[in-house]
Amino acid sequence: MKSVIGLEIHAQLSTKTKAFCSCKNEVNAEPNTNICPVCTGQPGALPVLNDQVVEYAIRGALALKCDIHEISSFDRKNYFYPDLPKGYQITQYFHPIATNGHIVLSNGKRVRIRRIHIEEDAGKMFHSSENITKSTSSLVDLNRCGIPLIEIVTEPDMEKPEEAREFIEKLRNILKTVEINTGNMEEGALRCDANVSVVDENGHSSSRVEVKNINSPRFVQRAIEYEISRISKVMKSGKTVPMETRGWDSVSKSTVSMRSKEAENDYRYFPEPDLPILSVSKERIERIKKSLPELPDEKAKRYERELNIKNENAQLLAKDKEISKYFENAIKIGISPKDASNWIVNEVMALFNADSSEFDSKKIPLTHLKKIVEYTNSSKISRLAAKEIMAEVYKSGKDPDTIVKEKNLLQVSDESSLVPIVKEVISENAKVVEQYRKGKTTVIGFFVGAVMKKTKGKADPKLVGKLAKEILDGEKSDQTD
Repeated sequence: MKSVIGLEIHAQLSTKTKAFCSCKNEVNAEPNTNICPVCTGQPGALPVLNDQVVEYAIRGALALKCDIHEISSFDRKNYFYPDLPKGYQITQYFHPIATNGHIVLSNGKRVRIRRIHIEEDAGKMFHSSENITKSTSSLVDLNRCGIPLIEIVTEPDMEKPEEAREFIEKLRNILKTVEINTGNMEEGALRCDANVSVVDENGHSSSRVEVKNINSPRFVQRAIEYEISRISKVMKSGKTVPMETRGWDSVSKSTVSMRSKEAENDYRYFPEPDLPILSVSKERIERIKKSLPELPDEKAKRYERELNIKNENAQLLAKDKEISKYFENAIKIGISPKDASNWIVNEVMALFNADSSEFDSKKIPLTHLKKIVEYTNSSKISRLAAKEIMAEVYKSGKDPDTIVKEKNLLQVSDESSLVPIVKEVISENAKVVEQYRKGKTTVIGFFVGAVMKKTKGKADPKLVGKLAKEILDGEKSDQTD
């Protein structure tokens, strides 16, 4: 079985006002407060295109390596649903603003972007149950009506669910970098529809199934994995896979049938009569292109080339503009690129990931990070103690100096203090000593670990290893004599 995956992503543009009216474009406002006759479709109300929407759409399309069309136009997509009061959605069907882009995945695969078009968002439904099929009532908030979107449609170039997840993650980072989208999928700023079909060993393909409105990269992967498994089972049973639209239920970790899949002609597209042709000059496109910041992939390559950062770390540091800014500022205040890279990737980012929270540089100020690195590099504290200090800084905001004093974390580097402890550990582990005498020198690590445990992580591990070897070798030569 081989899976065929394509994505349609709706990205809300971070403009101050909506696409075709002056209502505020904001998240979490009181329901039905940011509305007017235009976005609620009152008779006689006419749309006026927000020029900032065009600017942002071009920025996004250029960042995704698309061809920008100097001439595009708007159309009406007709359907009836409670969250669409006009009975149609203004979009770009026949002549989109951009086509032929791509994103390159980490495995080298180029996922093509078929088209990017501008459209307006619909409202939002609130159901009495998380599972729409079990809801007994629904409410509608029209604040989201008219919020500007770009819809990004890929070619069906992906075969694995993890490729779809990576595509979404890279897309989100690009849109955040060019500052046209917040990337907050939980709030609906980026919503993904996945189109999935399966081809069997004989080359027969199932019908295409669409999974709607998935709100995290992790759920994109899980939803597609579920659908591939479900479709494959149906095909193996000899039944026909219906062409339908399904929804992802994050509670049951499954998809649920919502409705039969509409064909494009069901939407009765026709040109929007209330908006003129959209004309964009070559000069404007070129100006926007020159204003784009360094994109994540370009930044990662620069980190590898100029700072000698390994590829994996470079990718992680470059993917988010706040993290990359933090990394570059760490170098500016005197932390070496290697230390900054390793500490930020392995320790700083790990704390935020454990909390599933967005990176915030204020949680671990760079001055605090520098102190922790300096303490560790000078062997004043152990790496274990450094992790403890880092976690405490993240939690309480205390200065590393204060934490070191409060917890008495300075390393013991005095040989006269450590020799008795090392000898004690050696005397307690005769079997391990015998292994060392037979040539298994790697057991030195065992003695280091045991001393670290006795000293509660405060001993200098390098010094402990040196002392253990000297004492063991001394005992060995004494026996030989």
